Amino acid sequence: MFDPLDFISNESSSFHSPKGEDNTSSLVSNTECSAAEVVTETDGPVIDDIDIDAPIQVIDLPYVQLAPSEVVLTVLLLLKPGVSVNFGQEKRVTKQSSDSICNEKNIPPKYLKATVKWYEHMGNLNLNSKDKICTKIPRLGICQSSPELLGYYTNILSKYNKMDSNDKVVENILQEVSCRISEKCGRTAQPSMTREFQIDNLDCLIKLHEPSLTSDNLGLKTWGASLILSQKICSNFPQIKCCRGSKRVLELGAGTGLVGIAFAHKSLEIDLHSQYVIYLTDLPEILPNLRKNVEINDLNLTGKVHADVLDWTNSTPFVEKYGGDKFDIILIADPIYSPEHPKWVVDMIVEFLAKSGKVFLEVPVRAKYSKERQQLWDLLESHGLCGIVEEIDEGLDDWGNVKYIYKEIVWKST
Repeated sequence: MFDPLDFISNESSSFHSPKGEDNTSSLVSNTECSAAEVVTETDGPVIDDIDIDAPIQVIDLPYVQLAPSEVVLTVLLLLKPGVSVNFGQEKRVTKQSSDSICNEKNIPPKYLKATVKWYEHMGNLNLNSKDKICTKIPRLGICQSSPELLGYYTNILSKYNKMDSNDKVVENILQEVSCRISEKCGRTAQPSMTREFQIDNLDCLIKLHEPSLTSDNLGLKTWGASLILSQKICSNFPQIKCCRGSKRVLELGAGTGLVGIAFAHKSLEIDLHSQYVIYLTDLPEILPNLRKNVEINDLNLTGKVHADVLDWTNSTPFVEKYGGDKFDIILIADPIYSPEHPKWVVDMIVEFLAKSGKVFLEVPVRAKYSKERQQLWDLLESHGLCGIVEEIDEGLDDWGNVKYIYKEIVWKST
């Protein structure tokens, strides 16, 4: 299982992005065409008996050298991936009309009409209607192997990179084809995106914005541990809710905010007048996106959710702003990716956890950080904290299957 943090030494912050595949060969020549594009003259009418679910191939896409720019742009927009749900584990299967799909992907009706005319002119029975085009081309983007589509995208880039960039359609083509290429080159090469998360036992869908991933801002990425911890929190909320009358909640290293946002929504789902006050915290460079996600999920006006800076090495500004009251619940997901983090995390727990409070912690089992994980357990023990629940979880994120350790931690005296 590939994990980008495996490339980050516990003594270094360097980050390696995967290289895109070099595939510049043309996949379509003047003499090549799909079976669906071969039209034989007959005395009778051509019968369109191609099922809307019949698959297409890259070769069925418009020939780059001949197709009008509007047609090429339409295809690029249709090939744009849909919103990722739970790291792609789930796909929404609600059937959409062609008009709805075009509206969602910002395709002007006249562009779609031009694309239908192109396929009618080419005699391609696979793609000679709005419904076929809007159903099959997006599906191709999901199912087709990366090398073949990358080759097609390279052909588009090669042609339009030489054209007048002042042409708005050409400009949009270059922008979209660059995005399609990056989307096929792994998460670290992808542009900013909006993800959706469907949490077990939570009625609402959570939407999170993620900027482009960089090595020095890993908190801008939603990691698998956050999803696993969110599932546990929402599934066991009745027990958590009753836990010693808990009211104040702190998330350390909130990142994109999934855990804290899930907690907030679950508390409001159970009681619209929930007395929980939730603080989602991270570093200054992470905060703008964290606040954006709080707003996207309609929590910014509740007065119950605060997103702010909490530096693990200097908590004074946070305490001065919000007071020194302890927290009944502390949420932590995937906090260890440097040698300093075990000490800093424990320092925050010791400073902010109420004597009757509880920590909910989810840590991925990364081979390169076994020493740091053990240091975390040892420091918790030496500061009078102990785990009362420990479970092994498995989950999925952008880089594959991951094993996690889940712990509920309290003061030994409780």
